[in-house]
This record gives sequence, C-alpha cells and structure tokens, in this order.
Amino acid sequence: MIVIGEKLNSAVPNIRELINAKNTAAVQDLALKQAEAGADYLDLNTAQGDELPNMEWIVNVVQEVTDLPLCIDSTSARAVKTGLDAVKGDKGRVLVNSISLEKSRLDEMLPLVLECRCRVIGLTVDDNGIPKTIEDRIRLTDRLVDILAKKNYDLSNLYIDPLVLPLAVHHANAGMFFECIREIKCRFNVKTISGLSNISFNMPMRKVINRYFLSIGMASGMDAAILDPLDNKIMTAVRVTDLLLGNDRFGKNYLKLYRSGVLTD
Repeated sequence: MIVIGEKLNSAVPNIRELINAKNTAAVQDLALKQAEAGADYLDLNTAQGDELPNMEWIVNVVQEVTDLPLCIDSTSARAVKTGLDAVKGDKGRVLVNSISLEKSRLDEMLPLVLECRCRVIGLTVDDNGIPKTIEDRIRLTDRLVDILAKKNYDLSNLYIDPLVLPLAVHHANAGMFFECIREIKCRFNVKTISGLSNISFNMPMRKVINRYFLSIGMASGMDAAILDPLDNKIMTAVRVTDLLLGNDRFGKNYLKLYRSGVLTD
C-alpha cells in the first residue's frame, strides 16, 4: 500500500498559515514526521495563497530534509510546472495530482506529465462532471488510458481515482467506489488511488469510517491512498490489512512494528 502524506496542504487553515509565513522549521518538521511515520510520498498543495512562489518555496524546503518523492498537488498547470521545475534529481519520481478529461485541464497538464514521464493521478471526471454510474466511470477510465497509451505513456505509472462521493449523500457511494476499483484493476494495467476524507464528510466519527473504508478499498485492489500518516490508527489499519491480504511476507513488517510499539489497537 502506497501512503501519500496529506499534512502539507494549504486547504488546512493552520498549514496555510505556516506556508504563507514561510515557516521553514515547522514545514520541515511536518515533512520529517510524515516520512518517519511511513509515508511513501509527501503531498504538497499551496493553492490557498500565493500559489506559484509558495509551491517553489515548499518544494525546496522539503527537499532540504528528506528525499521522499513528492506529490505535486494542484489544478493549475502553472503551479505543477513550478513544482516540477524546483524538484531536484529524477522528476520521474514525482506524482502529479492530477489530470482529468476536462478539456482545459487535460490540454494544459498532460504535456507536463509526458515531458517529465512522471507518475500521475487520473480523475474520472470530464466537462460533464463526476459520472453517477460505475459504467460511466469505467468509460472515462478507458478514454484516459487510451489517450495516454497513444502517447506511449507507461501506464504502470498511472493512478486512477474513481472519486468516491460522501456516504451522507447516498448510502451506496462506498460500494460503488469499491466496485469501480475492482473493475479498473481487472480491465486496465493501472494503479488505483483515493483520498480518505470525502467518504466520511458530514458524518460523525469520521476517522472510524475512513479506517474501514481504507481496509475495504485495499481488499478491493486500491494501491494507494492520500491520508494522515501521523494518525497511528489509520497507519495500523494499513499495516494490518497488508498482513491479511498476504502482502507482508511472513508478517515481517507487522512484527517489526509491533516490537517497536508503533501499532495501535
């Protein structure tokens, strides 16, 4: 399971304050803590503020303390390019969040992804919005895969996000997402991903919902998630689910974490 640390996102008010104040020490501390907690990528979002200079700044200061791959998170192609330009070393390690089949977004973002040959999250949304059915989300996945394949893009670097909608909107939304994941993994040579916050929006005990959503998603074939790696209970869910799915040979990772006292019941 690929863990993408979500803590450095300007949508969160206190993080926005740190970024806008150029609080290097606090930002680097959050980067290091996420890395130490087991994050595989660090998501960087500076949309709430002076996005371009803030993106360049945060990429630079995070790279000073960790060599974890970065997830450049923006709907703006200019911001993504700014982040990519600031990345030191192999830009192919970067995960771009994200492209979609919305024409303007695809036209602006796709050339950057192809130029750097980096990894990318693809959203099942077009100019008509998020589809209401599993079939239509699979259809959009097929279109996106076809576009990238014709550009000779390595599809093993594509992460499809079928865009789960809140349970508070409809009780079947989680089930629809899990079915989308299973169908995508069956039909296409791509990875799958989700953020955890949408499913529990406007519900009580959100973290409990997020944890079980994550475990069922992993069992359905979800390869990656954007989450808070500083939440010991969600990280315990990741490690235990990996164990149960047979992804942790002889339980070595589980036992190592148990001995270190990291696991939480």
